[in-house]
Amino acid sequence: MMQVFHSQRRRNNESIRRAMKIIHLITKGTSTMKVKHVTRVLAATALLSTTVLTGALTVSAKTAMAASTALKHQNLTLTILPGSRLGPDGKMHDTYSPADETIVAGVPTTISIYNYDTGTHSFTASALGVNIQAKASKKNGVPAVTTYTFTPKKTGDFTWVCLDKCDGAANGWAMRHNGYMMGTLDVVPNHNKIQYVYLTIKDGLHYAAADKKLHDSYSPADFTVQRGIPVKVTVTNFDTGNHSMTSSSLGLNQVMKGAKKEGVPTVTTFTFTPKKDGKFAWRCVIPCDGGPTGWAMTHDGYMSGFITVQN
Repeated sequence: MMQVFHSQRRRNNESIRRAMKIIHLITKGTSTMKVKHVTRVLAATALLSTTVLTGALTVSAKTAMAASTALKHQNLTLTILPGSRLGPDGKMHDTYSPADETIVAGVPTTISIYNYDTGTHSFTASALGVNIQAKASKKNGVPAVTTYTFTPKKTGDFTWVCLDKCDGAANGWAMRHNGYMMGTLDVVPNHNKIQYVYLTIKDGLHYAAADKKLHDSYSPADFTVQRGIPVKVTVTNFDTGNHSMTSSSLGLNQVMKGAKKEGVPTVTTFTFTPKKDGKFAWRCVIPCDGGPTGWAMTHDGYMSGFITVQN
């Protein structure tokens, strides 16, 4: 931004010097040329005024544009799935999804943890001063949601761990291994100009009071992004079936491939840039949740939802 400002200022100074030179030369003329001199003086003065004004408006417009596209807030969503990720020991383990995440330094950050486990867990990154206690789910398929807001002030890769005893069937194995109940939070510089979104897909995950059944679901299904800044979406799919995120209003039609094996999810990443404010519906258009007319495909909070875009 400062380089643009100094470049514009140099161009303005050159124009000003030319205009001042014209004024100086023509005011040295004879009295018989006064009318012409006045005309030239007025023209040079107009040039001088226009140059200064144009330069000021250009810098102001660019400053306003930069400010309007600066990331103002970011949301990090995490999902806790009990006994859902396969380990090298051949056992299914408790896991955060994702276990490795990226956020932007210097930007207020709200971490939302969707805990589908009936036990409590923590998300502790001592180097960042973060120690979140995720509440336990009170009913199978109904996540407890815990939120925490802070502003990361330094960049780097920071290890986080779960300090609550968990993964009991494996004697807490997941608590000591990256990618399960511990991981890395990558805090990147603010000049990256990108916002990050993390979603998880799991079959038979989310309970619906309407029919008292467990349904396929995104976690979360609704999320918020900022207009004008590229959004990098990372989707971890634990289901063995393919799914999509389709929104004609936002030009989205991304397919998430299914896991090749239970407990070994696929990870799909795609990017889009929202250009208008509003609340935009999306849905999975690939038959799921029991068939082509699967209940979850037509109900918000499951395999369909809303993307809110705001400035």
